[in-house]
Amino acid sequence: MRFSPWTPSLLPEAVAFWNRSFAMRRNFFPVTEALFRKRVAQRLDPSKFVVARDGKEIAGFIHVGERPESLCRTLDPDWRSGTQGYVAFLYVDPARRRKGIGTELWHRGLERLKSTRQVVLDGQCFNPFYGNSEGPFTPFWGTPEGVSVDWNDSATKKFLARKGFAPRFKGVQLALETALGPASLDPARQALIRQGMSLEVLSSVYPELGKPPGRRRPMPEGLDFEVVTSVRRGKVVGLIAYYPMKEVRPGLFGIYEAVVVPEWRGKSLGKRLLQGATARIRALGGLSCEVLTLPELSPAAHKLYVTAGFQPVQNWAIY
Repeated sequence: MRFSPWTPSLLPEAVAFWNRSFAMRRNFFPVTEALFRKRVAQRLDPSKFVVARDGKEIAGFIHVGERPESLCRTLDPDWRSGTQGYVAFLYVDPARRRKGIGTELWHRGLERLKSTRQVVLDGQCFNPFYGNSEGPFTPFWGTPEGVSVDWNDSATKKFLARKGFAPRFKGVQLALETALGPASLDPARQALIRQGMSLEVLSSVYPELGKPPGRRRPMPEGLDFEVVTSVRRGKVVGLIAYYPMKEVRPGLFGIYEAVVVPEWRGKSLGKRLLQGATARIRALGGLSCEVLTLPELSPAAHKLYVTAGFQPVQNWAIY
């Protein structure tokens, strides 16, 4: 078994390995060399992507990264100093497991993070390679937010437990057949008018919560999404963003974000926004819609989707 850092010559083999390994995962779609190059290869630090090779075949890999102190402070106001390392992805071919490959990859990956103050696992939340925290686009597979660890994958969870990591939350992925949802925006719009708000649909413009609708959040160019917003006194007080996951299959949409300002939570605003979003998805030809929820962290949000008819389709371990 040979271990080596990433080189561009590995691209065809890596893409073939990826497509072969994850074809049965939820929301998988075949990745092309061009897409893997754009999202991963062109942006990675080659020394932080370590590949295990058995002869000419890839047996597994680990991909780690380092967050600058400025980002750490943004994510955690109590962050004192230093950088944070993260494990973006780790995978070993099941036929080659129990031979120490995963452990060797783990040690080599963490060796590259020895100067960081802390190391975390990050499947999707702020993962710039295998999640979509930068904007609403279809992840390679998994949830509408990115790849993750299947809650029922006991082997992976045990491996990570031996390294000192346990899931922080149980993520529940929910799905709705949009034919069961509202057919029009009007009920949601009228309900918001009675609360002194307007309902606006923004296409490819992502507003900032608490700011005027024209205030745009920076997003990569060329993304296809809509945002249903509620506006009161010239400021966005709630929004739901969604996007077509057309790479997976026609008619599938994912909810990217749903958020309401604190003072308007618990006043049916989320319900009205969800009604508007599902009506728009239906109007756009959507057949189904999926969302990731964290019932332990946001029980009200989970209840909102279930009450609207969303059904659980898969559980994930969120580290």
